[in-house]
Amino acid sequence: MTRLPLLLLALAGPAIAQDDSARPGPVLEAYVDGLIEARDIRIGAAERTGPSPVPWSDEISVPGSDYIRLHLRVEGPPFPPDATLRLLGALDQDVAIPLDRVGPDGMWSDLMPFGRARIALVAPTPIDPQSTLFIDQLMMQSTKITPYSVHGINQLTPINDAAVPADLRALGAPVAFLSFIEGGFARTCSGFLIGPDRLMTNEHCINSAATCASMTAVFGYEFDTEGRLGMGPQLRCRDFEAAQVNVTLDASVVTLTGAPGPEYGQVDLAMLGDAADGPMVVIQHPGPQPKQISFLDCDAGETRIAGRGPETDFTHTCDTAGGSSGAPIFDVSGRLVGLHHFGFQDGEAWDSNRGVHADRIQDWLSPDTTAYPAETPPE
Repeated sequence: MTRLPLLLLALAGPAIAQDDSARPGPVLEAYVDGLIEARDIRIGAAERTGPSPVPWSDEISVPGSDYIRLHLRVEGPPFPPDATLRLLGALDQDVAIPLDRVGPDGMWSDLMPFGRARIALVAPTPIDPQSTLFIDQLMMQSTKITPYSVHGINQLTPINDAAVPADLRALGAPVAFLSFIEGGFARTCSGFLIGPDRLMTNEHCINSAATCASMTAVFGYEFDTEGRLGMGPQLRCRDFEAAQVNVTLDASVVTLTGAPGPEYGQVDLAMLGDAADGPMVVIQHPGPQPKQISFLDCDAGETRIAGRGPETDFTHTCDTAGGSSGAPIFDVSGRLVGLHHFGFQDGEAWDSNRGVHADRIQDWLSPDTTAYPAETPPE
């Protein structure tokens, strides 16, 4: 089966809570995935010279990049309600962005795979000559780094590989690839549905109105059983709510702009397994890669040890990587046991991956997991 190279880098994490079991050196497994580069593509009256209804078109290509995203900004009078920017991608993406919703602060487009997109301004109604659309930034995947957070031989496996048991493969449908921006860098994490339109990830991934606004959650980004790469819907994060974030548990719950749950399923937080014992499964998007699974030599370790707070975490030997932050950890019966967030680097004193106990997260959430969490995060 086709495999992409592992592209792995993590952010240096904050110190964990100190107790006798704490060891130095954890890394949070959000992934610094690439660059944000300034562009100066102006689509004003002088550039809109094509015949109606497509007065302007172009193509953007970044060879070697797994994906790109475009930042759009409008100056002058608003565009007509029927004016859209169409983005056509390599995996049959056809995204229409209504330009009357793009203002001077701008917005990020969906993720376009393989680093290329055909672009067309579609405007059946005449556009005010003073209305100008800018493509002023380009996010591109670019990082090529050696893998880590694996125990011995890397055994991360594409989710639909023939070696993956069907019952474990089925657990992966609610897991999404997250692309977002923080600190001026393109970053990625993993996340998973816990309600029809509710997605859980780590606090160190989505933790502010800015990261929420820049996020796109990509479902179905995986190789199929024939090795063909596919990509499903991309959904955005709605208005950021501080009550949906818990710093101590490194957990964040966001409401999406659509409801993919009926199609992709959701993880049942009312049915939890025991993280203290037995083999485990982690389904994740390492780096910018399509969905993968760790299930070989993937076992529980120490339990009720310090993470960001006392007794929040457990250790595990499942292979992970930068970008695996926010991935669900299951037992082999398919019950959620944890939320992955810490990895390690070879040669450091810290030598284990860590997840947050699912029962601690369940206690924080309200009984109806489609509602807002019951408690505000700690100061």
